[in-house]
Amino acid sequence: MLYALRNTQGRIISLSETMQEGAEPADLKHPDVLAFLSVNDDTVTPDAYLGHSDAAIARIVEDLIELLVSRNLIIFTDLPDAAQRKLLTRKLARTIINQDDENPDEGNDANTSILSDDEPWI
Repeated sequence: MLYALRNTQGRIISLSETMQEGAEPADLKHPDVLAFLSVNDDTVTPDAYLGHSDAAIARIVEDLIELLVSRNLIIFTDLPDAAQRKLLTRKLARTIINQDDENPDEGNDANTSILSDDEPWI
């Protein structure tokens, strides 16, 4: 069940899976719920929103894996080979982007290693 909180104008301002004071049951397909999930932009559907948010969620998962590895709660090499390659490639890309942001006038070192000693992740 989904619950909605509305403001004084009747617009949904919050959705929750748990009942809260002042909340009302809401159907996921109700136009007000769809409008809320569309960030008040008629051109953005919930499906489009989820598609755009996938990149942010991917980054959260990468950060979570990095945190778990740094705390020795999981071992990076226990991940499937394909996952290791994808994570390492993305980490390298982020490292290069961060170097560009920090040193825009310097060239990139094409031999930058993501396995260097100064990388706390691996």
